[in-house]
Amino acid sequence: MFVNVLSQVKTLKVRQQFLLLILLSATVPASIVGLLGAFSAGNALSEKATDLVKRESMETVEEVGAFLKSVDDDMGVLSQTPSLQGVVRARDGNGADPTVGSDYDDWISQLELVFSSILREKEYHRLEYIDESGNVLSAVETDSHGLGDDDDDDDYDEEEQDEIDDDEAEEEEAAEKVIEVLSIDEIENQANSSYFTETIGLSPGELYVSPVMLNRENGEIKEPYEPVIQYAVPVVNEDGQQRGIILATVFADDFLDELNEEEGQFDGEKATLINADGYYLANPDPDKRWGFELGKDTTIASDFSEEVADQVLGGGRGIIELDTHVISYQTLEPGSDPSGNLVAFTKVPVEGIFASVDRFKMSAALAVLASVAVVLPLAIFRGRQLISLLEGLAADISVSSQQMTCTVNDQERIVNQQAASVNETTTTMDELEASSRHAAGQATAAVDAAKHAFAASEEGSTAVGESLEGMLFLEEKVDAIAEKIVDLSAQASQISSVSQLVIDFANQTNMLALNSAVEAVRAGEHGKGFAFVSNEIRKLADQSQQSADKINKLVSNIQKSITETVMVTEEGTKTVKTGVQIAKRTEATFSDIQDSVSQVVLNNQQVSLNLKQQVDAIQQVVNAMEVINQGAKETATGLDQTKQGTERLNEAALGLQQAV
Repeated sequence: MFVNVLSQVKTLKVRQQFLLLILLSATVPASIVGLLGAFSAGNALSEKATDLVKRESMETVEEVGAFLKSVDDDMGVLSQTPSLQGVVRARDGNGADPTVGSDYDDWISQLELVFSSILREKEYHRLEYIDESGNVLSAVETDSHGLGDDDDDDDYDEEEQDEIDDDEAEEEEAAEKVIEVLSIDEIENQANSSYFTETIGLSPGELYVSPVMLNRENGEIKEPYEPVIQYAVPVVNEDGQQRGIILATVFADDFLDELNEEEGQFDGEKATLINADGYYLANPDPDKRWGFELGKDTTIASDFSEEVADQVLGGGRGIIELDTHVISYQTLEPGSDPSGNLVAFTKVPVEGIFASVDRFKMSAALAVLASVAVVLPLAIFRGRQLISLLEGLAADISVSSQQMTCTVNDQERIVNQQAASVNETTTTMDELEASSRHAAGQATAAVDAAKHAFAASEEGSTAVGESLEGMLFLEEKVDAIAEKIVDLSAQASQISSVSQLVIDFANQTNMLALNSAVEAVRAGEHGKGFAFVSNEIRKLADQSQQSADKINKLVSNIQKSITETVMVTEEGTKTVKTGVQIAKRTEATFSDIQDSVSQVVLNNQQVSLNLKQQVDAIQQVVNAMEVINQGAKETATGLDQTKQGTERLNEAALGLQQAV
């Protein structure tokens, strides 16, 4: 199919092909760049949207964590407050504080004032001091926790709230609260409660945090529901002895209601808070809240798969991408007990996250189409201008090529005439050169014959010289061999001396070993080990002596062989010297013959040189004429090629005019 399209394109004129090329070059790159840009930007926006979803759960955890952190700090201060320590000292002093002289009731009154002050300023429901036996010694509570509980959005606009001064808002909130000091006689012993048993076993400074739950009154859940969370710290005296606990019951509906009513950044976004068992504490759907308190099985596992629920409740934080939703979760650990963990859980529909991404991709596609619609007419207009320019250039080329053709024809005719004249002159000089070359050839033959004789005598002299050099070299080598053999004989003598020293050393070692053995026998039982070593040394000495004897025998044989070699070498030296004398006499004879032949060669060379100079002079003239003739031919050929090129250029110009 592609081949068919390409063949159809080739049938179009250049004008049409050029316009088609402009169309493709304007649309294809713009489309590719636009789509790639949209794809890249879409991916970036998708990642940004996913990060925003993750940030929603992080912000929820930060809000809840900040609230619980403030309670942590308050409990640390409460456990060290002077009034509480005064109560502890009064209890240890049988009702009187020996430090300041106050009695137990005075300190209890001051502690209740401290509790009341905290309840006015903080979102606490109750503060209690319980002794180490579970008896409540002081308890203060309030059933009101600020203006935020009305849930009356019509009467209280958010913008108006921002305009109220912070101090006035705090005073108004404090005025709404009713603080009540409870009668401890009406409160049951708390020794069997879970918060008491867990807190009483903690070390000083450690903190107990209960799960978030609904507040109860006389064992029944209060209505309307009051979500609370309990904090407790142990109380000790100055000696570190256990003196009860401080219990704070804190309203949790402030951050829970905010999560229930808060609208996220995405359409359909739902922010929830679940406990460690997966039950909803905060959820936009009221029917799903407090399932563990109300006996309803409304957990995260009932809304999602078991795998999703296990991953969310597994701790940490992360993102889960489903087919229709994106889930972001993060775990908050208020205390050391994992059962009190909270998980901020945000579910956002996929279309809510990527709606802006889809809109961007649509806008990018429209922008690409718009840019192509703007650029394409401009490209076509400019292309038509270029085609017109090409048409003018083709016409100018055609006229110029015709003029060049006429000029080349005239030059070709003149050059052909010059080539004919040069060719006649060259023929005459060739005949003269042939005559001179024949005479020079005869002289050269005589010179060659004389050279051959000279070369033969020279080769004979060279051969004799080489033989003489070889004999001299052989004489030097034989002398060198004799010297080396003498050196070898001296070294063999040295080996014999060294071997004798080894034998002497072995004999001395053997004697020492025998003496050592005798001393070992005298030493009795203690010398047995040394006797064994002495025996081994004596064996080694015997082996060394035997080896030295073998070396002496080998050295003796080597010296005999060296003596025989020296005798043979002396005879060879005498023979070589005789050959050298004969070669010298032969070399002198060949030298006389070479001198005679050399004189003949010189005479013949002088004759040949004169004839050669004549031939060279004629050859130079012939070469000059050939160069001129060759130049004329090349000029004619170049003009012919120029003529053909001009004709092809003219044809191309005509074809360009027709194609354009």
